[in-house]
Amino acid sequence: MAQKKEKKEEVPLEEDVVEGVDAEEEKDEVNGEANQSEEPKEKIEVTPLFLAREEAEMYKDRWMRLAAEFENYKKRRAREFEILVESASEEVIRDLLPILDSVGRALAHSENEDTESEGFQEGIKMIMEQFPRVLYNRNLKEIETVGKPFDPTVHEALMQMPSEIHDVGIVSEEIEKGYSLSDKVLRPAKVVVSQGKLALETPEGDDVADKQTQ
Repeated sequence: MAQKKEKKEEVPLEEDVVEGVDAEEEKDEVNGEANQSEEPKEKIEVTPLFLAREEAEMYKDRWMRLAAEFENYKKRRAREFEILVESASEEVIRDLLPILDSVGRALAHSENEDTESEGFQEGIKMIMEQFPRVLYNRNLKEIETVGKPFDPTVHEALMQMPSEIHDVGIVSEEIEKGYSLSDKVLRPAKVVVSQGKLALETPEGDDVADKQTQ
């Protein structure tokens, strides 16, 4: 009976040994896989061509970003300019409405053939006062002419004439008014330029002839 018990106890020992061997083999396999995964990857060779391509890609990306930003800037500025023009036009039209009313009143008198009436004259006077004021409030200026030196950038000389008042090169007469807007010439003034005082010609030929006869 004792021998039979000893044999029965040997069976579990063999199973423990087999299980231990299997565990060792599994551990070795895991360690092997880990070692394989830890093997160094293949290094990329850094050449001048590779660096040049990387730099080109960087500049290309930067250029595309700047181009997109500039395009958005142009669209935004165009829209702002349109809004500014619309606002300016609205303001000018609003200021011109009183002048339009004055023109209407003057025309009403002219239709009745009453152009010599006080109402018609008053309407014309109001127009000539209001209209320039609207323009001058927007930096429109008349170009100075008479008594000023001739300036080809703002004056257009139609002729030259002698003048007893003005020296040579001085504007002596204004034919048509000129205007500038914010220092930009819209229309040059048409003027007459002085040649100075008219020189009195002495009959030198007659004097010589008289001397010869004497």
